[in-house]
Amino acid sequence: MALMRTLIAAGLKRGRRSFFGIFLLMALTGAVLTFTASMYVDLNAREEAALAEIEAGDVYAVDAAANLNREVAAEIEALPEVSEARLNDALGVPVKYYRGDGTAVDKNPTSGTALVAWGDALDFRLFSEDGMSLVDEMPEPGPDEVYVPMSMQASPGVREGDELEVIVGDSTRRLAIAGFYEDPQMGTPFMEIKRYVVAARTFDEVAAEVDAAAAFDGETQKLFTSQAKLAAYRMAEINVRLTDEARAAGTTSSDLARIIAEEIAWANTASGMFASDTLVGYAMMVVVIGGAVMGVFALLLFAIALIICTHTVSTSIEEGYADYGTLKALGLPNRALRGMLVVEYAGVSLAGLAVGLALGSALVPLALPFFAQLTGVLASNVTPPALAIGLLAVLLALVAAVVALKTGKLARISSLVAFRGGAADVRFRSRGERPLGGSHLSLQLAVRAIMSAKRRYVGLAGCACVLCAFIVLVFGIGGTLRGENAAQDAFGMWESNLSITLASPDVDIAEVERVIEESSPIEKSWQEAFAMVSFGGESHSFAGLSDLTLVQGVTEGRLPEHDNEALVGTNLAKTMGLRVGDELTVDGADGKERRFVVSGLLSAMFNAGYGTILTYDGVRDLAGTAEEAAEPSRQYQLADPGAADEARAAVESRFGDAVDTRSTGMFADTTSMIDLIQQLFTVMGYAMAGVAAVLAFLAVSLIIGRMFTAERHDLGVYLALGFTSRALRLQLALRFFLVALVGCALGATAAALGGSWLMGQLFGLFGVSRFAIDANPLMVGGLTLGLALVFLVAAYASARKVRRVDVRELVAE
Repeated sequence: MALMRTLIAAGLKRGRRSFFGIFLLMALTGAVLTFTASMYVDLNAREEAALAEIEAGDVYAVDAAANLNREVAAEIEALPEVSEARLNDALGVPVKYYRGDGTAVDKNPTSGTALVAWGDALDFRLFSEDGMSLVDEMPEPGPDEVYVPMSMQASPGVREGDELEVIVGDSTRRLAIAGFYEDPQMGTPFMEIKRYVVAARTFDEVAAEVDAAAAFDGETQKLFTSQAKLAAYRMAEINVRLTDEARAAGTTSSDLARIIAEEIAWANTASGMFASDTLVGYAMMVVVIGGAVMGVFALLLFAIALIICTHTVSTSIEEGYADYGTLKALGLPNRALRGMLVVEYAGVSLAGLAVGLALGSALVPLALPFFAQLTGVLASNVTPPALAIGLLAVLLALVAAVVALKTGKLARISSLVAFRGGAADVRFRSRGERPLGGSHLSLQLAVRAIMSAKRRYVGLAGCACVLCAFIVLVFGIGGTLRGENAAQDAFGMWESNLSITLASPDVDIAEVERVIEESSPIEKSWQEAFAMVSFGGESHSFAGLSDLTLVQGVTEGRLPEHDNEALVGTNLAKTMGLRVGDELTVDGADGKERRFVVSGLLSAMFNAGYGTILTYDGVRDLAGTAEEAAEPSRQYQLADPGAADEARAAVESRFGDAVDTRSTGMFADTTSMIDLIQQLFTVMGYAMAGVAAVLAFLAVSLIIGRMFTAERHDLGVYLALGFTSRALRLQLALRFFLVALVGCALGATAAALGGSWLMGQLFGLFGVSRFAIDANPLMVGGLTLGLALVFLVAAYASARKVRRVDVRELVAE
């Protein structure tokens, strides 16, 4: 045992440069993987715990108060699978945001809002002032205060002390934002309904104003249609919980939603009904996508570390050929030699992964408050989750297995051959036919050296391949999302630069458009109709446009041309088993059945892939507004989008309150999130390029160090023949450049050909099943050549030790 410890210590000391590089790569791998796994596990755990803390239901629903009442709640509670159906009042009110100094916030959410009373709604928890923790109790807000979900910090971007303006008819009321609360149900910015908590007294006062305004003239069943966005109305929320027996029997929240839809007539016309599993999916959407990208990056780091491990083991055996033969002659068995190497490499990997585990765990608490803006919950990280430790254990086992496999060649070492220096097993054989000479001698020598020992360069080619593939993929995503409206097109969305709603019948829309065109020509104008429809146990979004050419992302079939045709989101089609030509049957607002022929499948970030596009008149018929006048709102795309503010100001100045310019476009409240995604991938592209350069230098330094030792005698011969140190450095650099260029070309080709499919699988989680990365040949070629040149520079810099080769020393040997 003492001998083994001595040999292991000697091996670690002799290869300390290589082992330090492996340790560093494993530490980075462990840190990234721990961070990613911890974020995923911790946020999911907190989401589940927070739902239990506030006693949220397994099914959440919201509807007009006239439709969702005590009688409906009693019917639901009578179901054998239900233990409780908790009903509370709410108000749907348009809102605007203002800074503390009174200036308007540029971006205001236009989705449905639910104003709820403190003490009547669920028992939420409040964030501390610094946003780093949750307070134990949530005090009642003051009469002119409001609590808003943490996602409001991301979109529209408000802070404590800013103001929320509630608009009811012609009256308004300013409420100061007194704090942000944790909402595991509706707190994510990806939900179409935002919930705000006010004092019980304030709620009653606003409710009285809503009743007095009678915004819908009693037709409250049209909740969450496009007409409802700018009006105030009474509504109700209900949280339905499973019984312990039903839960133990395996009944899920989705099962409960389906049961309610089958047994309760109200559910078929509910404005919004969601299983808790669906709400968790919305909340964790960004976490899943970000986790996938970070996971790929962690595997990239590990792949490079593993490649270097295998290369180092092979060259170590080659360098120590005589030493291993001597140890065998002294009676040390082959199994002990293999075990020694496994312990060395697995031990260094274990140390690196352990450091990475500690580093990743330390970073997680710092990032959790940021993710609270996207998920609605604030998780905590006390210890690394079992998932992170398990993944690192798998990686460690893989390192040990690969090293054990590579050390199999120790069995071929003969003590007798080792005493002769291993000369019988070493040969130089070039497949190059041309004689050496001419002005390209360095290049010819480089090619011959590569051809003579191809296996020695496989690891280098592998490093270049995976690095270039990842960089091309990230830059390809960034290129697709870069540019005006590029992200909207990629995600199957359309953008409205200006919204106009006629608040007075005396205003002529043609006159309004003439005022707009004084600032910028109108490129497109259209009307939108929107409705939430419940079927299959949950609510789904239906949209109709008067100009369907705005819709991008038809993956199969075509756009709807008739009112009985539907363009169905890919996730909805997958869930319901729908194909082009099949029928989609849903109930309209009047309770009557509507049948739609599936004309095509839609790849778009619309209702996370569960949305459906109809004709404009098709949605109006579904929502029960077909017999009324046309929608008072109209959307505009301007030839000069930068002139939108000027056009808005001109309309407000000319028509005053007779025209409402608040944004009513379907995707108006997603701008902040789209900007965030664009910035994320742009920054990631340049960051990954920098990381790739660092990894290339590290990999080259480790590989060339071993290669230099193995070829020390050859280099001495070259020097004796008159080659300069500079010429030898250039020759070594050319070897690395040629091999890296081949590896980069393979990686870039793989990313360019398969990157769109891969990203379609990832973004398909929220409906974008068709995502074409930017495979511009100039960009791909530039990245390929650029990374290969990084390998060239790294090799030339790392080969400076050629100057230390002494010909006299080699002759003496």
